[in-house]
Amino acid sequence: MVDVVVHWAHLMAAIIWVGGTTFLAFVLQPIASRALPTEIRMAVARAVGQRFLVVQAICWGILVATGVFKLWQLREVPEVFYTGQGVSAFGGILAVKLVLVLVVTALTFLHSFVWGPRVTTGYSNPPSPTYLAALRKLVFWGRVNLVLGTSIIFCAALLRFNPF
Repeated sequence: MVDVVVHWAHLMAAIIWVGGTTFLAFVLQPIASRALPTEIRMAVARAVGQRFLVVQAICWGILVATGVFKLWQLREVPEVFYTGQGVSAFGGILAVKLVLVLVVTALTFLHSFVWGPRVTTGYSNPPSPTYLAALRKLVFWGRVNLVLGTSIIFCAALLRFNPF
C-alpha cells in the first residue's frame, strides 16, 4: 500500500507542476496578453509567478522524496539497471529522465529567480530593446522547459510499460 501512495503522490506532483505550467502557457498568458495593458499584465505575471513558485517548490519536494523512495525500492533488483550486455533499457530511460529533471530544475530556477523578475519588473513604456530581448529569452526558455517537462512524463510512461 505504501508503494501505491508514494507512486500516486509522485504522479500528482508531476501533474500539478506540468499541468500548471501548461495552463499558464496556453491559457492564462494568451488571455492576459490580449486583455490586459502591459503594466497590469506584468503585475499579474509577477503575482501568479510568485504563487506558482510556491506550488512548484512543494511539488519539487514531493517529487524528490518520492523519487528517492522509488529508486531505493529498485536497489533490490539490479537487473533493472544492468543486463549482461550493459545498461538495460529501463536504466537508460531512467538516466534520461533524471538528466531531464536536473535540466528542468535548473531552468525553473533561472526562470523564477533571474529571467522572470527582470521581465516583470523591467518594463518601461516604450519597451527598451534590452527588455524585449529579456522577454524573448524568458518565453523561449519557458517553452523549452515545458517541452522538457512533458518529456519527463513521457519517460515515466516508458518506464511504467518497460518490462526491464
